[in-house]
Amino acid sequence: EIVVFTDAASMLEPDALRRLVACFADPRVGAAGGLYRIRNPAGTQLGLQEDFYWKYETFLKKMESDLDSIIGAHGALYAIRKELYPYPESSVINDDYVIPVRILRQGYRVCYETRAVAWEEAHEMRGFSRRIRIMAGNFQQLRELPALVWPPRPLPLLFFLSHKVVRLLVPFALLVLALSNAFLLAHPAYQAAFIAQAAFYFAVLAGAVLPKAPRLLRLPYYFVMINAAALPGIYYALRGRRNMAWKRR
Repeated sequence: EIVVFTDAASMLEPDALRRLVACFADPRVGAAGGLYRIRNPAGTQLGLQEDFYWKYETFLKKMESDLDSIIGAHGALYAIRKELYPYPESSVINDDYVIPVRILRQGYRVCYETRAVAWEEAHEMRGFSRRIRIMAGNFQQLRELPALVWPPRPLPLLFFLSHKVVRLLVPFALLVLALSNAFLLAHPAYQAAFIAQAAFYFAVLAGAVLPKAPRLLRLPYYFVMINAAALPGIYYALRGRRNMAWKRR
């Protein structure tokens, strides 16, 4: 038997389930993730940036699946073999990551089917509070690392480190970069770097305060926003905060 997971807000293409379930014709496949798409991304302030982000995520997942297995699925649409369901703890935030990784641990593949498409309308929930929740879940995912170390799964482990762990380090790298640059202002070369950083963060500020800012300004704002969310996200994850449910508008 196959169990399919989806979000209440997701709209599935007519052939999405058939495409997704077809992955299980391969007995090595224990779970399969579908393609997440945003409908009408231009309809909200951050929709285009979110759409760009998910297209990048799609590229990464496609490469991971072609080489071995994806690291986590999207809650909009994924499926597993019923007998492999790992019963995640109630404290788990990103169960669409934990469930596939624990199936990987059992020796199965988690594939990515880009023809099984789930759509979601762009809306203003795609902001800071949502990213805090995601970052808290991403930090919580670190405790699943032993599942990829032993039994050894070299490629999924590499995907996890490069796709998940390095991403968590980016906000701290941005802080170190800004502070170290400030301490080195006496050197002309670092003055130019400081001016470049200042221009970047000015673009971030403009993207935040101007509702109809051009995409060139909104992309830096989106990048900094999702990384700034890591700090409170890690704090909540360490505190074990559980009341981080989705907020719909």
